[in-house]
Amino acid sequence: MIKDQIEAIITVAVKKISIHSTIHIQSPDNPQFGDYTTNIAMILAKELKKNPIQIAKEIVKNIPLDEIIEKVEVVKPGFINFWITTKKLLASLEHINENKFDIPKYHLRGNKKVMVEYSHPNTHKLFHIGHLRNITTGECIARLLETTGNEVVRTNYQGDVGLHIAKTLWAAPELIKKQGSNKVDKLPIREKISLMGKAYVLGSAAYEENEKAKTEIIEINKQIYDQDGRIMPLYEQTRNWSLEYFDKKYVRVGTKFDKLYFESEMAKRALEVINELVKKKILEKSDGAIVFKGDGYGVHTRVFLNTHGYPTYEGKELPLAEKETSDFGELDKIIHVVTGEQSSFFQTTFKVEELTDSKRYKGKQYHLIYGWVHLKGGKMSSRKGNIVEGDWLLDEAKKQIISDYKTTVDVAEKLAVAAVKYSFLKNGLQSDIYFDIKDATTLQGDSGPYLIYTYVRCKSVLSKSNAVSSVIPSKVEESLSINNDELSLLRSLSKYPEIVLESAQNFAPNYLCTYLYDLSQKYNLFYQKNPIIKAKDEDVINLRLSITTAVAHVLKHGLNLLGIETVEKM
Repeated sequence: MIKDQIEAIITVAVKKISIHSTIHIQSPDNPQFGDYTTNIAMILAKELKKNPIQIAKEIVKNIPLDEIIEKVEVVKPGFINFWITTKKLLASLEHINENKFDIPKYHLRGNKKVMVEYSHPNTHKLFHIGHLRNITTGECIARLLETTGNEVVRTNYQGDVGLHIAKTLWAAPELIKKQGSNKVDKLPIREKISLMGKAYVLGSAAYEENEKAKTEIIEINKQIYDQDGRIMPLYEQTRNWSLEYFDKKYVRVGTKFDKLYFESEMAKRALEVINELVKKKILEKSDGAIVFKGDGYGVHTRVFLNTHGYPTYEGKELPLAEKETSDFGELDKIIHVVTGEQSSFFQTTFKVEELTDSKRYKGKQYHLIYGWVHLKGGKMSSRKGNIVEGDWLLDEAKKQIISDYKTTVDVAEKLAVAAVKYSFLKNGLQSDIYFDIKDATTLQGDSGPYLIYTYVRCKSVLSKSNAVSSVIPSKVEESLSINNDELSLLRSLSKYPEIVLESAQNFAPNYLCTYLYDLSQKYNLFYQKNPIIKAKDEDVINLRLSITTAVAHVLKHGLNLLGIETVEKM
C-alpha cells in the first residue's frame, strides 16, 4: 500500500531529528495539496520547541525524491504535502488490472477469527425493513473483515419463544380453521406468514383488552417454555414456516449463516447459569426476581429471571455467550449488530459475563449500533399490523427500476437489491435513514444503480475495443503526457486498498460507499471529456483502456464488499 510506504519514508526522515516514531498521514481534501499530507512537524514543534515550518523543512531535507515521491512541499502552519510519481501510480494501475488489490491485513486480535452476529428476526413475524438494514450491515462488515485477512463466522440469534409467539398461537387456530387446514398447508410460504401476522395483531389486541384472553395467552407462553404437548405441534409447524420464510429472504439478499442460534435453546441452561451466579453473589434476588445490580459498575440494574421463574432476554444471553465463545474455537471478537435501543442491555450483560469469567469474556464482546429505517409517512409497528416488510421495499424498488429503465426482471432484481443496500450503507451506521425510492434507484446521483451503471459503462467500452491491454507499455511513462482527468483517476485507484482498510478498521461501510461514488463520478467525467477507443495515439488508447479496466475491477470488488452484485448489461 502506497500510504504505508510514504509513512515509512517519513519515519526514517523524522528519526534523524527526533526519537518520535508514530507518523500519520492522510489524503488532503483538496488534491491541489498533494496525494498525502502530515502534521508531524506541528506535533514535534512542542517537543523540540521550534517553529513547525522550520521543523518541516528539516524533515523534508531527509526525504529523497525517488520512484515513489515526486514532490514534497511545506505549507503553513507546518504541513508537509507529498505527490506520488506517475511511475508509481501506473504500477498501482497495472497491479489492479491483474486483480491484485493489495488489501492490508487487519486483525482485532491474534487469532484472526471474528464472529458477526446479525439479522435476529423473531419467528412468527414478518421480515421487516429494520431486519433488511441489519442483515445488509452485518454481511458487509463480515466481508470487510474477511478481505482484511480474518476468518469470519456468521451467526444469527433468533427469538423463537416469548409472549409475541403466545399471542400469535392464541389466535392462529381460529384463523386456520376459517381457511381450512388442508388449504393452509398448500398456501405459499409468504401467505402462511401473512396469516401469522394477522394472528399476532388479533392476539396482541386481545391481550390488552380481554382479561380472559390475557390469562390464556400467558398459559400458552408457559406451555411453550415447558414444551407441553398441547401446544407443541402448532408451535413447531408455525416455527418451521418462519424458518423456511427467512431462508428465502437470506437467499434474496445474498447472505448465509454458519450457525443459527435460537432463544428456545437457551432457557434451560440459563436457569442453571443464573443459579450459579446467585451463589457467586454476582446476581441477587430482589422482589421475587433475580437481578444484577449494576450501579456499582456503571451499568443499569436489569432482571435476569422474572417473577414467573422464566429467564429474561438478559438471562438467556448468558448461555448464548457460552456457546458463541466455544462453538468455533478462540475468537478475537463477537460483533453483535443491534440497534442502539439495546445499549443498556448489552452493557449489563457484557459486565455480568466479564464478572463470570474475565479471561473468557473481557474485551471479546462488541455492540455494533445501527440506526432506524423510516419511510415517508409512518412508523413501523407489527403490533398494529402496519409493519413494512423487507420484501415490499425490494419489490417497490424493482417496480420503479422496471418503470424507469425498461430493463429485464432479472437485472431489475439485482438493481433493486443494490439500490436498497447502498442506501442503507452510504450513511453512517448510527444515522437513521429516511428511505426514498426515487433517490435510491436514480442513475443520476449517489445510488447503487448509478455505481452499477458506471461499471456497465466500463464493460461496454472494453467490449467495443478490439484489444484490451491490462498492462501499461513501459514507454508510456517517458513519452506520454497524462492529463488531469487521467491523473485524477490514477490517484483515486491507487487509494482503494487504504479505503477498504479504513472501512474495516472503523466498521464504516459508508467510507467505501463514498469512495466508490467519487470514483464513478470521476470516471464518468473522464468518459465524457476524453475519447477512449477513438483516441489518436495508441499509447493513449492503451492507457485509457487500462484505466477503464481498473475502474471496472475496483467497482466490482468494492460493490461485492458491500454485498452488491453487478450486472454486465442494463
